[in-house]
Amino acid sequence: MKYYGELTGQLYDSVEACEKAESERRQKLDEAEAKKKALSETRASRAKEIEELYKNLTSAQEAYNKALAAFVKDYGSFHMTIRNSIPRFKFFDDWF
Repeated sequence: MKYYGELTGQLYDSVEACEKAESERRQKLDEAEAKKKALSETRASRAKEIEELYKNLTSAQEAYNKALAAFVKDYGSFHMTIRNSIPRFKFFDDWF
């Protein structure tokens, strides 16, 4: 007599072999689900961190613009030499 494992989709010679294979398969599925859940949680927390950093960036940009406008209003102009690329757009170099 053969025994069919529903999770594995295979035939087995004994009940013990079938139960063992089903148990191993169930364990692997549970591990894969736990890994997927952990990866999803990690991704969500890192995305939240990036969103917070972007908020900090935009508020710093606004403060810079206000200070620059006040300086130009008081003194007429402002000069600054930039020797490297703007760090805000550095990630484009990493993509290409």
